[in-house]
Amino acid sequence: MQTIKPIHDKVIVTDLQHGEQKTKSGLIILDDSTTAAGDRGIKPRWALVHAVGPEQKDVKKGDWILLEHGRWSQGQDLNQGDEQPIRFWLADHNSILAVSDELPQD
Repeated sequence: MQTIKPIHDKVIVTDLQHGEQKTKSGLIILDDSTTAAGDRGIKPRWALVHAVGPEQKDVKKGDWILLEHGRWSQGQDLNQGDEQPIRFWLADHNSILAVSDELPQD
């Protein structure tokens, strides 16, 4: 099984919230990757912290973080042997807006 270990104060995340989202009032917010202009789905996204570098003091593994729109790398797959690959992103640690112990609901 492969592992990934960030350096310095870097943050690696999984479960980056993508796709169409529906608010409590029923408003549908389209994903930016599915809209022609790309502006209707521009919004911060929640992601699960998978690993942190040794100098990262603001978040820890298992935290959910809210990232400014687009402040993450292109997703990569990490092979887990016989298990399903894990998709991960490098988050811009300077663009973390909020931290939660669980995924916040709308």
